[in-house]
Amino acid sequence: MKYTLITGGSRGIGYGLARECAGRGMNLLLVARQQDTLEEVVSEISKEFPVKVHGLAVDLRDSDGPLRVWEWCRKESYRVDILINNAGVAGSTPFESSDPAYSDDRILVNIRALVLLTRYFLTELKTHPQSHILNMGSLSAYYPIAYKSVYSASKAFVHYFSRALRQELKGSNINITVIHPNGVRTNEGTFKRIDSHSGITKKLFVLELDEISRIAVNGMLKHKSIVVPGVANRMLIIITRLLPAAFRERRLANMFRKELGEIIPRE
Repeated sequence: MKYTLITGGSRGIGYGLARECAGRGMNLLLVARQQDTLEEVVSEISKEFPVKVHGLAVDLRDSDGPLRVWEWCRKESYRVDILINNAGVAGSTPFESSDPAYSDDRILVNIRALVLLTRYFLTELKTHPQSHILNMGSLSAYYPIAYKSVYSASKAFVHYFSRALRQELKGSNINITVIHPNGVRTNEGTFKRIDSHSGITKKLFVLELDEISRIAVNGMLKHKSIVVPGVANRMLIIITRLLPAAFRERRLANMFRKELGEIIPRE
């Protein structure tokens, strides 16, 4: 029996991806930090869709977190033909005043866990006639963003890692896709940021969770290299590339400086 493994599968985009994959008849292995939330989602999807669903509570920040996921699959004889590296840690803060643990969390989950899980499962993925890796990036991968320096850099890493590995595996049975969504209503921080924009901006650039999930899975199954959900978001990348880098970076810095105005002195 084949399974789709989704990290961060109990909340946010991971939850949306889990429901989208279950709706397509895919059996699921969900990995998340919080045991109680994970159990609720496993139970919900099991009741609603005719698929097998199993969960593992593990903190991917732990040094052995990714290995524990791999060993769990081996012990239970779960055959993974789709790996979705969705787990990630976002956030905005001035780098100078941030706790070192803040940066470490983003490096451990956004980069280290994704790379190690990909490495551990690569051999298993090669045993199937067709398999997929879907890596969760962000539109911020295209921009160096002040006050989100580690996060945006980590997503740029995901972008280039995905594209480089796709070339290494070209001609094999493994397809690699990276998706770069813009704002999605997944937590309190994104709610606040999205709701601060005008109605037109939200309508153009912000997509609902189920739409993001559908676009992501469709893009993966169509063997796309890069998926940027939403026509407006794709146009944004093209248009902003025509602007001077210094101007882009200054505008982004001003936007997040305003968002964090209570803790960042105004110039």
